Amino acid sequence: MKKLCYGVLTLLILVGSAYAVAAGPGPGGPGGPGPEGMLNRLLSLKLTEAQKHDVAVVLKENRQAFRAAAKAMFEAFDAMREVMRADPGNEQQVRQASQKIAAAGEELAVLRGKVEARALAVLTPEQRKAWAEDDVPPPPKNKERFHAGHELVNEWIDAHAGAGN
Repeated sequence: MKKLCYGVLTLLILVGSAYAVAAGPGPGGPGGPGPEGMLNRLLSLKLTEAQKHDVAVVLKENRQAFRAAAKAMFEAFDAMREVMRADPGNEQQVRQASQKIAAAGEELAVLRGKVEARALAVLTPEQRKAWAEDDVPPPPKNKERFHAGHELVNEWIDAHAGAGN
């Protein structure tokens, strides 16, 4: 029974973490995609050769920073998984691991914002307007996946603990 409870708790944390990644900054998140998504959106604006060069220089200058920020995010999530495997009831360790995830996400969002601002500076006013109008929310797939996982957990709880709250 204890293993089952830990399994359900881990499932809740993983579903929540997946949602946090989807809702948080960085690749695939609502802070927006990483440099690859930004590049795809920029290229849809039909950049001139000079603009392509300038954007490429901005991305090149920040390539290592994106790699380091993404690595920090993955490491923070790995640390959380380790805490949850080793001692999920240790509130202090869980909070510390969560704070590391938040800090890594914050750094990734700030970096993306700085890079995006520099890339947008090379656009014409018409291109910036098109960029702003083309800002679509992330695909609902991540949200649907979170809600589907949440519903599975709720159904399991209701089936084994009785319906209600």
